[in-house]
Amino acid sequence: MAHGQYLSSRYTDLVAQFEAQRSQIENPITEDVGIYVEIVGAPGCELPLESLDTSRDFKLRSCRKENDHEVALIFIPESRRDVFQRKLEQYLDPDKDGKGGPRNHNLVDSVAEIKLADLRSFWTDGPEEFPGDPDQAVWWELWLKKRGSEENPLEIARQLAERIGGRLGNTSLSFFDSVVVLVRAAARQLASAPELIASLEELRRAKETPNVLIESSPKEQQQWADDLLHRMQVDYTASTAVTILDTGVNYRHPLLASVCDADHAERWSPGWPHFDDFNPANPSAPYSDHGSRQAGLAAFGDLHAALVSDGPVVLKHRIESGRILPPTGGNDPELYGAITVGTAAKLEVERPEWHRVYSLAVTADPERMGGQPSSWSAEIDQFTSGMEDGKQRPFVISAGNNRDLSPHVDHWEQLHLAEIEDPAQSWNALTVGAYTEKTTNDDPTLDGWSPFARAGDVAPASRSSVNWRWRKHAPYKPDLVAEGGNRLLSPDRTQVSSEDVVSLLTTSGRTMGQLFEVSADTSAACALVSGHAAVLMSEYPEYWPETVRGLLVHSADWTEFMWQRFGLLLSQHSNKVAKQTMLRSVGYGVPNLERALYSANHALTLIAQDHLQPFAKGVDASESADPKLNEMQLYQLPWPNEALWQLPPETEVKLRVTLSYFIEPNPGRRGYRQRFSYQSHGLRFEVLRPGQSTENFRAFINGLASTEDYEGPEGDADGWHLGPQLCTRGSLHADVWTGSAAALADMHTIAVFPVGGWWKYRAAQDRWQNSVRYSLIVSIDVPDETVDIYSVVQNLIQTHVEVEV
Repeated sequence: MAHGQYLSSRYTDLVAQFEAQRSQIENPITEDVGIYVEIVGAPGCELPLESLDTSRDFKLRSCRKENDHEVALIFIPESRRDVFQRKLEQYLDPDKDGKGGPRNHNLVDSVAEIKLADLRSFWTDGPEEFPGDPDQAVWWELWLKKRGSEENPLEIARQLAERIGGRLGNTSLSFFDSVVVLVRAAARQLASAPELIASLEELRRAKETPNVLIESSPKEQQQWADDLLHRMQVDYTASTAVTILDTGVNYRHPLLASVCDADHAERWSPGWPHFDDFNPANPSAPYSDHGSRQAGLAAFGDLHAALVSDGPVVLKHRIESGRILPPTGGNDPELYGAITVGTAAKLEVERPEWHRVYSLAVTADPERMGGQPSSWSAEIDQFTSGMEDGKQRPFVISAGNNRDLSPHVDHWEQLHLAEIEDPAQSWNALTVGAYTEKTTNDDPTLDGWSPFARAGDVAPASRSSVNWRWRKHAPYKPDLVAEGGNRLLSPDRTQVSSEDVVSLLTTSGRTMGQLFEVSADTSAACALVSGHAAVLMSEYPEYWPETVRGLLVHSADWTEFMWQRFGLLLSQHSNKVAKQTMLRSVGYGVPNLERALYSANHALTLIAQDHLQPFAKGVDASESADPKLNEMQLYQLPWPNEALWQLPPETEVKLRVTLSYFIEPNPGRRGYRQRFSYQSHGLRFEVLRPGQSTENFRAFINGLASTEDYEGPEGDADGWHLGPQLCTRGSLHADVWTGSAAALADMHTIAVFPVGGWWKYRAAQDRWQNSVRYSLIVSIDVPDETVDIYSVVQNLIQTHVEVEV
């Protein structure tokens, strides 16, 4: 009984401790309505959550796992404090024992510790994000409960900030039963206010804004830059680069000089300067530092994180500058493609052995028939395909920005009307839209302004392909979305702030003085994804551009808020329409670089970089006959069946499949069907279904491949998120299957097979003889971290045999 006595004594001490803390508050901000405690479970033991969440005695607020312990946060109302104590006493009283042992033993035996709740108890972000320095002032998101019409959470927050010496933010978000406010304070300051716990639901780290650094003096900015330079670890032998095709990069900037120099800069016209440098003696002179801002994000990511950290910043890729915009005026639209590719070619001549990802955040008005190829997008497709020189290239393009935002219309409606700009309809390029996690408003001139988009939502100024008139043939765009900042709405919802307010910190184009600037929208998102691609290429130089593109998509997911939007669309439209709308709004979601780089023990990734010849002529075919579909390839997947069968039957596992390849374009506008198709060829994948034989599977694939316009069977295949009808656009196809481990064990074969394209017909001349490259990426996610599938599959891979048909 010693354990029960310890818990009883511990609980009594905690209640006394709470009373002592409360008595120190001369004017409590809120009425004392209860106490929060943490119940720490015994190692390897599940807490009886049903006993910790009753309608009257206890309220379970959250349950999390810390190492081998479950930790439950419970609220005990003031009037029910003695109930928990009574349960402990009943456990200790032998007269209360029943047939199964002491009374309440299921509850008490599972508890290892009882603690008074503190700030960390309410923390819902990753544990590593909780401020390590208790005296460092940061922005916090306080999620406060609405208790009734008489209580004002905003007034509570105002009084709290005043009492602890913190700073209240300029904005708030109101939900059905809670209010989110921003407070800038140190963890020690918040911890000194125990009355906060009575109204707190959640605690999160608010996203920092760049305003403090932007508004600091030139001397202070130089000090920030010097500190970062001392912590930078640059690989000067690196042969991977992000090539910024823009207004030029100021390689004399203190930070950019470490990753770029004059030898890594080119421009379309020899008469243009490599970049525009701000002249304080003539501030009205033409000056654009868009390229330098892009370079800062491609090299460092959101620069704010690098500046405020104290650890090393490792850079394994370089920055190249390709100026494609003149110092004044504009280029001839007919030359957009030639200028873009020609400038890139100049850089390749100097260092042909380098691995590059081309980054383009310069766009023009959409084509009249939205989604239709243009000379610019076709030039990029030709350049990336490698058809002319045998060298494939990764290319990242921004989706373009909506410059006419209205404060009166939901930004998703505006997103659907704002078509992706030229040349982002490119088939081979990775097109990037914007989303945001940034909702912090600390601009004193915008008091009361609230974020236009909520955290995890698509960014207000992003664009989509929802309303493309050429949707039947066009790929889904954007492919991905990345952080692009937010906008603010005025209190009366009549004005929208500029993109400079809630944005990302980056390098300016100045050599001295104002070294930092901000960037936002799809330009910023494009630069971030370009940097991700370069990190992948430097880490895995053997990966093809098709693989790098595929890995970024393979790592992506919709955010929780995007799933909410999807649910809303489902309530208004059919399943297929809702999914198409989401694909054309946010693509495959937000990429996760860590997931793309490494496979954890419960997330295994298999990659096949391979070739096949899509078309061939039969032995008896006449010279005038069109080539036929030639071959498919089958991959037998080394699934860890024994490990999967050990999982409980109700365990859901996920199978992710991504197929990435480049096409050769045929931009002539002659209907885009059969011999006039834009794409040279198409590839598809199919997965063996549970219970299906390999022979039946091969016959099934042969039937699919023989029909060029095949879109899959009616309805979605069981378990697949998108299904075969939505994996037929463009040259990048991805889907996720969810089901039982037993069913996955049966799905051990994947087919990659060709469908039609203009190479298939006589107009293609001898193109039908070509072999094409593709990357197939497959991964399985198992929620049970105790099941080691990685080592099992690693052993199987050593005897893996690829099957061709």
